[in-house]
Amino acid sequence: MNKLASRQVHLDFHTSEFISGVGAKFDATQFQDALRAGHVNSITIFAKCHHSWSYYPTKAGRMHPTLDFDLTGAMMNAAHEIGVKAPVYLTVGWSAGDAADLPECVARQQDGRIQMIGGEPDASPSDKRPIVSWKFMCPSGNYADLIYAQTREVCERYPELDGLFYDICFQPLGCWCANCLAGMEEQGLNPAVEQDARSYHTLKWMRFTSTCTAILREFHPDASIFFNGGAELNHKEWHGVHTHIEMEDLPTTWGGYDKMPVRAKYFAALGRQYLGMTGKFHTMWGEFGGFKSPEALRYEIASMMMYGARCSIGDQMHPSGLMDMETYRTIGEAYRYAEQIEEWCFEVEETATLGVVLSNQSEADEGLTKMLLECQLDFDIADPEQGLDRFETLILPDSVALSEESALQIQSYVDRGGSLLLTGASGLNPGKTHFQIDVGAAYQGPSLYENDYVLAGEQLKAGIVSSPFLFYEGAEQVSVKDAEVLATIHEPYFNRTYGHYCSHQNTPYRLEPADYPAAIRKGNIIYVAHPICTMYFRHGAKYHRDYLMNALNLVYRKPVMKVNLPSCGRARFVYQPSRKRYILHLTYAAPIQRGRTSVIEDMPPIYDVAVELTVKSRVQRATLILQGESIPFVQSGDTVKLTIPKVHGHQMVILDVQDIQFEA
Repeated sequence: MNKLASRQVHLDFHTSEFISGVGAKFDATQFQDALRAGHVNSITIFAKCHHSWSYYPTKAGRMHPTLDFDLTGAMMNAAHEIGVKAPVYLTVGWSAGDAADLPECVARQQDGRIQMIGGEPDASPSDKRPIVSWKFMCPSGNYADLIYAQTREVCERYPELDGLFYDICFQPLGCWCANCLAGMEEQGLNPAVEQDARSYHTLKWMRFTSTCTAILREFHPDASIFFNGGAELNHKEWHGVHTHIEMEDLPTTWGGYDKMPVRAKYFAALGRQYLGMTGKFHTMWGEFGGFKSPEALRYEIASMMMYGARCSIGDQMHPSGLMDMETYRTIGEAYRYAEQIEEWCFEVEETATLGVVLSNQSEADEGLTKMLLECQLDFDIADPEQGLDRFETLILPDSVALSEESALQIQSYVDRGGSLLLTGASGLNPGKTHFQIDVGAAYQGPSLYENDYVLAGEQLKAGIVSSPFLFYEGAEQVSVKDAEVLATIHEPYFNRTYGHYCSHQNTPYRLEPADYPAAIRKGNIIYVAHPICTMYFRHGAKYHRDYLMNALNLVYRKPVMKVNLPSCGRARFVYQPSRKRYILHLTYAAPIQRGRTSVIEDMPPIYDVAVELTVKSRVQRATLILQGESIPFVQSGDTVKLTIPKVHGHQMVILDVQDIQFEA
């Protein structure tokens, strides 16, 4: 399989039939000039858009009515002439013209209503249309056959095809159109049972992705293929259907800047090629004339690459076929920087000894990793089935139910000296009746209260108020057997109802503590009874983060790196075996929420950043990569201390090492 290109553009082109002269001003030289200005080495070009128009002569579908030449082919040829790859885009889930032509293939809810995002299926043609409003198509029946025919057509037409990108896949999560109802009956599944409908959903999409892949392989054995929507961590069933992973984040509009690191680490552990995707837009896809500043885009690119991700920036071509040169000037500033740092970003190994066992609940997983990132605590994904001994500490966020086998593996890890931090319902059996790990307490059940309060004990109170502080969800109730209590719970007087309420929001706490704890410790195991990771994702209270980090510090005693950056700073420390060097990445920027967009404008330099690193070899020199300057350091055993003079957006330090290995 070809190596994934590192500096990509994803070029949208969803163009109405009411616009004349589509593609009329396309010029191969101008297209190439844009790609050169943008330092682009791959551009995903369009063959079929959400309006259902094709941009090449087609027999299977319908060519855009105001286009009179093969625009897809012209773009591909122009890109290939200058050594730029050009995988081809085909829409699947949203296709307005096909929805009108094939109403039997429009996705339906269980009650028969049309499934649609952002709009009303029965709206009048003169009604104002919301942004991002499309009916969902079901890849079954005649519509699936149409996509297969268009796939074959593209594969046959373009002998130098680099790959295929299918958009809006695996949504919605269930469909009850006539095709699906018949398919479920054929499979012996009951459409009235949600689990049966979900099972058929998986079967249908697996059939679709395997058929498209088979068609591609018939003509292009080495081409790439990706089905967009298949990179979510809580849907592992789709991870194997692609040649690579594209993590569509658009961090300024949804997901934020902390969604990608955990996904990058997950796919890196699987040995997959992956890229991060952002946009040149101020807001999101489909925005004509919106621009992100070059500095913000450069920061986003650095943020992807420090986690080993190749990069893709979203753009949308003007209907005329002209490339916007200001867009590619902006992209070029970011990708010129990407070219400079690529050597130090890929083919690296994790050094982290803090492991996160994913819950497959995105809010819990992202809430935890956001806290760790804000505290510059590097981590890696831990899987009990893959071995745990390289980790000093494991964290199980909020809802990691343990099978008997996983519990035995984790308990054995603890018995060998490993430590454990569990939150919420983690550590329980799948039926949530008892703990599978000996935490020093017995499980009693979920909270009776919608929220409660915590009074931190001596070991957890650093940086915390000395009063009971609010937790927005109630704690799991446990009875202590042989554990040390680290924090107590104060219950509210009552839950808030129309019959019993107090003040504007939540009921105040009782002065006396409850008879069940908020946090306990038994040896190397700490249990925090609240779903605090989910809570942090939803509410972002600093006290909640500090409380959990205080608990973590009791069992995670020697982090691989300690970095003195503010909470907006990010740090990653990796090893590059081919060059026998460690690489430290530091970033700093402060996103500001303005309207519906998170904006990066202020990137003040941070000076004299103190760093302490754990390195298993003798360090020969420490060098600021971009400046080419050596900086002093002190090494004592496996501990290296140094001060980074300046971090402005992104800074990298390499530690060249000898082969001498210290004992762990």
